Amino acid sequence: MGGQRLFEFVNLPLSARATALGGSQISAITNDYGLVGGNPAMLNASMDRTIIFQHNFHFDGIDNGYAGFAKHINDTKSTVHGGVRFMSYGPFTAADEQGNILGEFKAKDISLHAGISRQLNERMSGGILLQYVQSSLETYTATGMLMDIGITYRSENELTNYAFVIRGMGVQFSKYYPEEKSGKMPVDVQIGISKRLEHVPFRLTILFHDLNRWDLDYDSPFNDDVNQGIDGTTQDTQSSFGDAVDNFFRHITFGGEFLIGKKENFMLRLGYDYQLHKELSVVNLRSLAGFSAGVGVNVKSFILDYGFAVYHQAGTTKHLGIRVNLNDLKRKTIVD
Repeated sequence: MGGQRLFEFVNLPLSARATALGGSQISAITNDYGLVGGNPAMLNASMDRTIIFQHNFHFDGIDNGYAGFAKHINDTKSTVHGGVRFMSYGPFTAADEQGNILGEFKAKDISLHAGISRQLNERMSGGILLQYVQSSLETYTATGMLMDIGITYRSENELTNYAFVIRGMGVQFSKYYPEEKSGKMPVDVQIGISKRLEHVPFRLTILFHDLNRWDLDYDSPFNDDVNQGIDGTTQDTQSSFGDAVDNFFRHITFGGEFLIGKKENFMLRLGYDYQLHKELSVVNLRSLAGFSAGVGVNVKSFILDYGFAVYHQAGTTKHLGIRVNLNDLKRKTIVD
């Protein structure tokens, strides 16, 4: 489904934790500022004066990252944050119509974030995120403004959380070419559920994404379920029920975390995205595409996160992140 919408880079995992959990996490309410990229309503008071730095290494010099800061405002009972996200696609070879090499050019994307979240009542919170986005390819540039809105609800025992998010709503300001039509925004309607087990240090998360686009399948010339008849026509050997089940699971991402230690000093994470597995697997070869994993370590006032995701046989992406709560750092400095 790629290439159909503008500014798709905003849907890439913002943090190493999100990468490890399958690419996005919108319902687990924690003190992790890095998860706010999935749902602006998860911004909360426990993230006051938190700084994060994230960097994701892709293939062949492609990478993306994020840096941000969150602050809680007691007077308004709100938490605000701001940051910058970037995507670099590495160098490209520039050539003329005859194929003569002229040099190199670059392609990159950037997003400036500003968001706010507020506790609506004892169990519910709401948030909004605004992003100014700019995509550049050589001398061609497209700009726009995107908005995400989200709501979270916490159960009475605080073990189960629910979330509803609409991401990527917006408008395009400028186009790569003045005469081209305006592109589609990367709108994604999502529902999330997270469940922390009562007697086991484990949290399960389930994300239902792209609910505004039911059909996520595409016609592939390498589809194993298509056979050619003696008359040259093709027949789909998979039933309509099988197609429906396949398409249903393309909307679901699973994630799990083992939270080890009284203060969750060590976290082991796993994730699986069925859609990525179906779209990026190599025909007739076993593939781990769609699987992801990672760890998180709490070292004094610093939390270090590492996540990796398998996209292709060529290798994996490696995501590194660090979170620092300046309030904890200050308190420990005074004690020392």
